[in-house]
Amino acid sequence: MKFLKTTLLLLFALFASNALKAQESYTYNGTWSPSSPVGVSTSIDEIEIESGVVNIDANTICASFTVNEGATVFLRSGYTLTAGVVELYSTSTQFASLISYGTIVGVVNYYRHTSQIAPIGTNDLIASPLSGQLFPAFATANSNLPAQSTLRAFAPFNAITGTYENYDVVGNATTEILSGQGFRTATMDGSELVFTGDVRSDDVLDIPIYDNVAANGWNLVGNPYPSYIDFELFFEINEDQLDSGSAHAVYGYDGDTSDGWVVWNQAVIDSPEIPEVITPGQAFFVKAKPGGGLIDFTRAMRCIGDSDDFIAGRSETTSPHHGHIKLNSSANGASFETDFYFNDNATCGFDPGYDSSIYGQTPPEFSIYSNLIEENTGAALAIQAMDPASMNDVVVPLGVHATQGQEVTFSITETDMPDNIDVYLEDAATNSSMLLNSNNYVFTAGSDISGVGRFYLRFTNQALSVLNSKLDEISIISNNSNDTIEIKGQLNNDTKAELFDTNGRLILESALNTNSTTQILDVKYLIPGVYIISLNGDNANEKRVEKLIIK
Repeated sequence: MKFLKTTLLLLFALFASNALKAQESYTYNGTWSPSSPVGVSTSIDEIEIESGVVNIDANTICASFTVNEGATVFLRSGYTLTAGVVELYSTSTQFASLISYGTIVGVVNYYRHTSQIAPIGTNDLIASPLSGQLFPAFATANSNLPAQSTLRAFAPFNAITGTYENYDVVGNATTEILSGQGFRTATMDGSELVFTGDVRSDDVLDIPIYDNVAANGWNLVGNPYPSYIDFELFFEINEDQLDSGSAHAVYGYDGDTSDGWVVWNQAVIDSPEIPEVITPGQAFFVKAKPGGGLIDFTRAMRCIGDSDDFIAGRSETTSPHHGHIKLNSSANGASFETDFYFNDNATCGFDPGYDSSIYGQTPPEFSIYSNLIEENTGAALAIQAMDPASMNDVVVPLGVHATQGQEVTFSITETDMPDNIDVYLEDAATNSSMLLNSNNYVFTAGSDISGVGRFYLRFTNQALSVLNSKLDEISIISNNSNDTIEIKGQLNNDTKAELFDTNGRLILESALNTNSTTQILDVKYLIPGVYIISLNGDNANEKRVEKLIIK
């Protein structure tokens, strides 16, 4: 009886102490105010991380724990954060990060910024940064989610059928929003979607991806953590699960360009610029290898970041062994971008992981892309990488799609090139060139433009020379699906095409028509292999030799 009385007195004293203690509000924006709450705050206190990076390295209790957009919190191993509610916020350009190695007790909400639905805005590709939430609870908590009867604008991509399939609050009554799965969604007002669930502090492994024909091998996956992840480590761990051809890359949607896609591959990783990170709850497409594969997200990928989704900050550093430009094409509010990298691991032919096609591999109505300089199969490349020596003198065929009457502007929007390298935009139709280092090139399409043959990008370490052969601007494509070689571009003089095998034997020769910008050589009778094509003009300065692979 005496023990019980003593216990009641102690509990009463503790209650009275907490009742008398005023609620404390702690904030952090580089320093704590009024002091650090780590290990000392009580269950009635509030903690807000306004900016900066905070370490929780002691057991901490509070009524609410808030992490604002752009701030990062590390919960260290062996410690527990106990809160009535943990709130994580984001905007269109900044995201809260919580990297947990310990234990979190309490309700966790992540307010994930999501674009406004078309026609005012666009759809977004996102993933849940928390785990364990059922879809009906998510739909109920987000009245800003576009709805039609019991359907909601929240759709995974079915990699078997190649279609988005919107979730239904009735049909998906027991469906959990799975970690690592991507969704196409939007909001009615461009605000946040709130996810409620658990913070993953483990590896998220074996997410299946498929290579079904209907989806052309595309799969939508997403960052399962409430923190940024390092793209380089993601690519290193998963690249052997991806398509080994021209889609050996990650395709993120940013909504800022005409088609909205940003492509990252090994050339992006190798470029000596700020490392690329993928934001909390960001989804993206990958193309599976033949037979499909498994995608892994690991705890080691989690990192600090402060950028927008698939928008990497760029530094001004340069390297004699690397270079990069981003070429933009814009017209009437629409824009499209393509990238060129110079890298010791790349060649002027096809390099898996360094040369990557545009998403879907079919150019939109308004677009810009490039073709390979050598071994050209006609693939529309979003990223083309070349060896560093090429930046001294190389001509890259550009594919341009525009409609009649559009005023189109070509410009360099990002650059990381040595100072002595000039970049020219050449227009074969007007026989003109423009130094893009300091100028934009503007033209009005007199008719619909589609494909390569008119525009070229020339990199050179000297003033543009009139001695450069115009044959450098001709596009040579090995069209293996049609068993043909396509020669595209305007010939100014009589030119002969000769095809040799690797032993130097002449296999085919043909006089080319100067009145045609597209010429077709039939090679269906040739056995698959490597061949050498030579274009020979009527003077000594006009000659071009290139390797082709015929399959």
